[in-house]
Amino acid sequence: MTQKLLLTFIAFFIMKFVAGQIVIVPIGIIAGAVMPEHGFLPGKKFKFYSTINKYEFNGHKFRIELYDTRQNLKLHNIQCSDLEFTNTSEFSDPQCIFKVGQYVDTLFRQSGAILDTSAPDTVQIRFQGIDARLIGFGYLRVHGLCQMEIKYHDFLKTYCIDITDADKNSPISPNAIVSRLTATRIMASASIREVIEQIIADLRSFK
Repeated sequence: MTQKLLLTFIAFFIMKFVAGQIVIVPIGIIAGAVMPEHGFLPGKKFKFYSTINKYEFNGHKFRIELYDTRQNLKLHNIQCSDLEFTNTSEFSDPQCIFKVGQYVDTLFRQSGAILDTSAPDTVQIRFQGIDARLIGFGYLRVHGLCQMEIKYHDFLKTYCIDITDADKNSPISPNAIVSRLTATRIMASASIREVIEQIIADLRSFK
């Protein structure tokens, strides 16, 4: 009974975070207590791709505040692409913010950073938009679209990516034999990776 009450409290805690559109990274212990293994994504486990290049923060501590501003902005497209959002993919779900939070946690830790909620060095990341699109007739091109904004002290910058399955950093090739759902899921994940890596690269240049 005590455990059930605790999980109920944690679930309420998470929903308050979502309602307030802010998640403090890392969120693994809290989210893992109430979310199924695959999170909000049905089927195969969501894959986190490592950064293309290697970065090393040598144990520097960051407090990372992740804001979900998608509902407020209601973007029709991102700055680096003319493709319009359909917002019909599974990533339009509000709980996508938790996957982004886990992605940030994973890639920063792989880069030697320590995410500490009490650290004075604060990074604010605003998650502004994401979508996955299948474009073309017969021969399809799969796009992953993502945009985030970072505020770090006096530094403010918007990052975006329109990555396709034909791009150099794509985890799959255009000829890969995968379902449409799998292809869009992979490219959406790759788009998140690409944006977070851009953020990591800029932060590393300050250290």
